[in-house]
Amino acid sequence: MKRLLLLIMLLLPCSAMATLPEVTKMAENYSSKDKASVVNISKQMLRMMGRGISGVEHVDNIVILSSDNKSAIKGIAKRTKKIAKKQNFENLATLNEGTNTTSIYTQISNDKITEALILIVEKNKTTLINISGKIPQELVNSLIGVIGKIG
Repeated sequence: MKRLLLLIMLLLPCSAMATLPEVTKMAENYSSKDKASVVNISKQMLRMMGRGISGVEHVDNIVILSSDNKSAIKGIAKRTKKIAKKQNFENLATLNEGTNTTSIYTQISNDKITEALILIVEKNKTTLINISGKIPQELVNSLIGVIGKIG
């Protein structure tokens, strides 16, 4: 069932826009050159997948951009950091484990996370997860768990 849902998501057109146009543009750019894979999960798909999982109803969209292409790895990381700085994201945490780095950036309004960028840079792969919605801060961990079940 998990593979079927993943296949359906991969076949969905990437026309749904993330809240950040810069992330959408970056995803379109890298995926059109076969340097990356893009999964765009709409609010409706999240509702179907996340039945019974607390917090899913607060998410409007999730975009996952992942690449193992050497030039894309550096480019995605550099552009994500530039977007975070330009859009005044707060860096909540940076975790370093050997050659792997995970950075979590958020925009918060009225005690709700309206946008989150999670950048995972590994030696041979980079993944950017963009989550948009009106997410109570205490639900971020459960949403990351949902995303982990997809991969």
